[in-house]
Order: sequence, then structure tokens, then C-alpha cells
Amino acid sequence: MKNKFVLIGFSSLFLVLTIAMVYLIIVVNKDKEVDSADIFKNSLKSVVELKASSSDDNYVTYGTAVFIDENTLVTNAHMVTYKQSGVYNEYTKIEIRFSFEADYRQVFLMNYDLNKDLAFIKFNDTTANYKACTFNDKKIHSGDIVYAVGNGMNHGIGITKGLVSLPLVNIEYDNYIKEVIQCDLIINDGNSGGALLDKNGKLIGITTFRLKDNSGNVIYGIAYCIPISIVLGYYNSL
Repeated sequence: MKNKFVLIGFSSLFLVLTIAMVYLIIVVNKDKEVDSADIFKNSLKSVVELKASSSDDNYVTYGTAVFIDENTLVTNAHMVTYKQSGVYNEYTKIEIRFSFEADYRQVFLMNYDLNKDLAFIKFNDTTANYKACTFNDKKIHSGDIVYAVGNGMNHGIGITKGLVSLPLVNIEYDNYIKEVIQCDLIINDGNSGGALLDKNGKLIGITTFRLKDNSGNVIYGIAYCIPISIVLGYYNSL
């Protein structure tokens, strides 16, 4: 009888230790940061180079776009429009290119909003190998790790790493008040319309602009991004 109670005691202890170990594994892995190389690799089917040009090819720009569903991409409004004699015009030809392909594929402008600096474009090519980003629309905090994935300097899709400085701030830019995420993050020309990802590679915003100092010089190391809640709110209203 004594041995029976000892056996039961050991069995109970083993069960408790097993439950505790499983709990610790879940807790540790829950907040574990995904490797940045994996985040970049996984983003390459969702983040693409963007090229927009006018009918006469006098105006051409390069940036980034992000798949948000099976045939829709989001980018910045300033990537699909250009200013001529004080008037905004839409680019007549918009194309995207995957990092693993040489040729561009045509897309079509759905809608845009200059105030929000958001534009949505339709992709109808079923031969492409791509996937939509997964979203994280939960509250972010100062100090959170973030990644910018985009076509910086039109050199192809690349990645930079930084921190959330301010989760939400109002900034006046291009005569509009922007509600944006401020990040301690390096971006360059061409990152516009690109992905702001969290530490698990989920989309939390769209890279938008940098500021300039009083002399007109770009302030590097500070990036502003549109929160994913604003992106999806506008998209769902279309």
C-alpha cells in the first residue's frame, strides 16, 4: 500500500512538472521574436516593387506596394499621382515587380485619397506566386521592434530594423495633418508604400514619409507610417 501511494505521488508530481514545462514553453515562444532573415524571406511574396509612369513617360516614379488580399495591393497616393502646374494627375501606367522576377506586371488603380496618402490597386494576374500579408491591428507601444520592407532607392526589396518611437502622433505634412506611427527607422526614396512589420512579421502599417529640417535636408532615422487600422478602415469603406 505504501508503494502504491509513493507511485501516485510521483505520478502527480510528474504531471504537475509536465504542465508547468508546457506552460513555460508557450509563454516563452509567445513573445519570442522571429528571426529578421525569416521575416524578410516571408515578406518577398507580399511586398513588391512599384513603377508608375505618365503616358508620355515624362513623369516616372518608383516605390513599393503590399498585398492586403488575394488581388489587391496598397501603396501611397503620392505613388500613383504626380503634380503638374499645381494640378494632381494620375499616372496612366502602373506596374509591379516581384523581387524574384525580372519583368514588371501591370496593375490597375482602384481608388486613392491624397489626404490619407493611400491608394489601392488591383492585380488580376493569376500566374504570379504571391500571398497577402497577415495583419496585426492590436495596440502597439513605444519600444516595439519593427521592420520596414520596401524598394529603397529603387535598388530592390530590402529590409531595415528599428523601434516604435511614438505609437500614434499627428504630423503636418504636405498641407495635411497625418495620423501616423513614428519610428526610429531608416527608410529611403522608394520605401514609400512599403510594409511596416512587427517582430513577428505581421503588417502594422504602411511606410509613408520622412521630414526635412529648416534647410530642406531630409532627416534620416525617423520614419512615419500609416497605421494598419487606418489602411483597413479606408479599404473597407470602398
